[in-house]
Amino acid sequence: MCVFERCVDICRGKPGVVVFSDGEDKRAVVAAARLVRNDLAEPVLLGRPMAVRNILQQTGETGTALRVIDPLSPALLERNAADYQANQKARGKDISEADAVKAMRVPLAAGAMMVRRGEAEVGVGGNLSSTADVIRAGLRVLGTAPGTKTVSSFFFIISPKNDKLFMFTDAGVIPDPTPMQLADIAFATSRLLKNLMDEEPRVALLSFSTKGSAEHARVDKMREALAEIKKRDPNLLVDGELQVDAAIVPEVARLKAPGSPLEGRANIFVFPSLEAGNIAYKVAQRFGGYTAFGPLLQGFAGGWHDLSRGCSSDDMYKMAVVGMGMERKGK
Repeated sequence: MCVFERCVDICRGKPGVVVFSDGEDKRAVVAAARLVRNDLAEPVLLGRPMAVRNILQQTGETGTALRVIDPLSPALLERNAADYQANQKARGKDISEADAVKAMRVPLAAGAMMVRRGEAEVGVGGNLSSTADVIRAGLRVLGTAPGTKTVSSFFFIISPKNDKLFMFTDAGVIPDPTPMQLADIAFATSRLLKNLMDEEPRVALLSFSTKGSAEHARVDKMREALAEIKKRDPNLLVDGELQVDAAIVPEVARLKAPGSPLEGRANIFVFPSLEAGNIAYKVAQRFGGYTAFGPLLQGFAGGWHDLSRGCSSDDMYKMAVVGMGMERKGK
């Protein structure tokens, strides 16, 4: 079963709340109406009610009842600002009431606050905002999940025949992750694959070197990441440093990495840098015909996801469903 189908099954019959922070957008309105029709979620659109009503009329979705919240309504803004100010104080950061109000006037921050308070399971933004703004709002309002200091991203990489699933990480957030960050990324991704898809994680720490075939600071980084992972959890199936062929081709693994616990059957690929991960998923997509779904974010203390500003309503719909599935089964 593919990722999306699995998440549809998780959501069906028990719709949760998903908040679209950039709600004054035709694509968000269409995606929200589709979620309601298919009984997969209870969407909330952040924006001015009249603006959303006009979009509903333009899209012909007037027959669908959608919940719209104006993040600038005085009562909500006051509550959000007070909560934000208290949260910042708890982190040792004293901010003024005026600064708290200014911060919470941003729809992304208001959406993240809904997730923080448990009023929404998942927040989705980025269709009108930059990735940097989405991540910044998540960090300021939600913070990171217990046990990690790292927010990262990943792609589900699905084979053309829909019979193989891989995860590529990080391909969208951290340009040059440290060994500690790589360990955080490996654990977060492994936990998700195991819990959401019922697959045993087999983690490859990728490099241009396999088991000492080359020496370089970037190779050392992957070795240090492996040592950190083994220290935290000796039972996780992980190996590195490995070249891609040694990670996925059993015959090559026997030659280049004899005794590797992965045996050339890795399903999670942890890349040494953002450029490597970004290039790899696009090569798999464009040359190999694989489907790349994502990037999805992980590491926040709550469901919080980013979209490209060039996304479609279908992208928004699927992101909401998969994000909901991740929150319910992936942790």
